Amino acid sequence: MRRKVITASALAIGALCAWVAAPALSLHPYQPAAIDFEAPLPQPERAVPTALASGHEEAEHEHPAARWITPPVSAPHRFDLVGVAGELRELEIRVRDDGGSWTEWVTQVDATPIWVDGADEVQVRAPFRPRGTLHFVNVSGEDRGTVADLLNDARAGVNSAFVAVANRFVAEAEAPKPKLVTRGKWGANDDRGGCRPRGPAEYGTVRSAVIHHTVNANDYSKSEAAGIVLGICRFHVNGNGWNDIGYQALVDRFGRVYKGRAGGMPAAVVGAQAQGFNDQTTAIASIGTNSSVKLSRKARVATGKYVAWKLGVHGIDPASTTQLVSGGGSLNRHPKNAVITVPRVIGHRDLGLTECPGDRLYAQVRSIRKAVKKRARRFTPRAREPGAEAADYPGAR
Repeated sequence: MRRKVITASALAIGALCAWVAAPALSLHPYQPAAIDFEAPLPQPERAVPTALASGHEEAEHEHPAARWITPPVSAPHRFDLVGVAGELRELEIRVRDDGGSWTEWVTQVDATPIWVDGADEVQVRAPFRPRGTLHFVNVSGEDRGTVADLLNDARAGVNSAFVAVANRFVAEAEAPKPKLVTRGKWGANDDRGGCRPRGPAEYGTVRSAVIHHTVNANDYSKSEAAGIVLGICRFHVNGNGWNDIGYQALVDRFGRVYKGRAGGMPAAVVGAQAQGFNDQTTAIASIGTNSSVKLSRKARVATGKYVAWKLGVHGIDPASTTQLVSGGGSLNRHPKNAVITVPRVIGHRDLGLTECPGDRLYAQVRSIRKAVKKRARRFTPRAREPGAEAADYPGAR
C-alpha cells in the first residue's frame, strides 16, 4: 500500500513538473501568457493649476493645449501597455510605478497603446474632455499574483536551461534567422495569450507604402520588442475592436522586421493604417517614438529593404507616383472622393491629420524612398505570366 502511495505521489509530482515545464521547452525565449484588463476612464477635471494642486505636481509645467486631465487611476494589475480604447483623437498619457515619479507625457495617436515597461498607475490629459475606456495589456507576467509570478519565474528558468543544453547539440540545426519575424515568434499564435484575428483578412490594392511610428518608449531591449508587438496587437483587437493588429509590418530599433496583420505578407491585406486609404496602401511602423529621435541606421536599412520587397511583389516602380482616392473620415487630411497624387513611399501625416510618424522619422522618409528606389534598381523583377500575381496574392496589382 505504501509503495502505491509513493508511486502515485511520484506520478503526481512528475505530472506537475511536466505541466510547469512544458510551455518553456522551446528554443525561443519563454514569454508568459499575455492578459488584458480594463478600467473606466474617470471624469476628468479642468487642467488648471488649482485642479492640479492635489496629486498633480507638474502644474507649473502644464501643457498649454491640455484643458482636461483625469485623476490618477490605479490599475487592477501591473501593466506593460496602456491606452484609451474608443478614442481616436490624440491625447496624452503618463504613468508611474509603486508611487514613484511620473513619466513624461506621451501622445497616443491612431488608437495605439503606449509601451510603459511596467507600471501600476496612469493619468490622461487632452485638449478636449476625453472619453473611452482605459485598456491595459500585461505581456511580462509580472505582479499578477504570487502563484503566477512564481510559475513564470520557474518557466523562465527552465527555458534558459533548455536553450543552453539544446544549443550544445543543435547549434546548427536551425535555419538562419528569417528576415521577417513570424507572428508565431512574437506570440500571436499562442493559445494561452496570443492575438489571433477576429475573422478572415480583407484585401485591396497596394499603391503606396505608409511609414508610421507606434509612439512608445525608445529604450526597449531586444527581448522586450516581441512583447511590445504582442501588446499593440492585443490592444488593437481587444481594446479598439479591430480585426487584427493595424499594421502590415513593424520594425524595431535593432532592424528586425515583424509580420503584422495576418493574411499573407505578399498580399494586399487591408489594415488600419490610414483612414480613408486603408484599401489602397500598406504600412510599416517603427516601434518607438520618432518625434525627436530618428530611426536608427539598422531600422532605416531594414525598412528600406522591406518596402522595396513589398512594392516589388506588387509590380510597383518605387520611382513613380500614383493617385489615391480618399474615402474621407474625421482623421483624414483629404475630403471624401478627393484624388491626390503621392509618391510610392510616404509618411502617415501625408494622408491623415496626425503628427505620425514623428518629425525626425518624417524627415527620413525621403532617404528611405531613395533607398527603396536604389534597391529596386539592383534587382530585376521576377518574370510573371499575365494574371499570375492576382491569382497568387489577392488584391495585388
